Amino acid sequence: MDFEVFAKNLAKGIPLGRIGTAEEFANLACFLASEQGSFITGTAINVDGGRSPVV
Repeated sequence: MDFEVFAKNLAKGIPLGRIGTAEEFANLACFLASEQGSFITGTAINVDGGRSPVV
């Protein structure tokens, strides 16, 4: 199976319908490391396109 087929099958299980990009993950990391994210502590933030159910 080539990567395109693998990625397409994986994306079927993600509510947004696609796999996230490296830049999308990096955006969160940069935000958390910035002054704007300085008051955020002890939390988990899912960057998964809605795949993980959150209450």
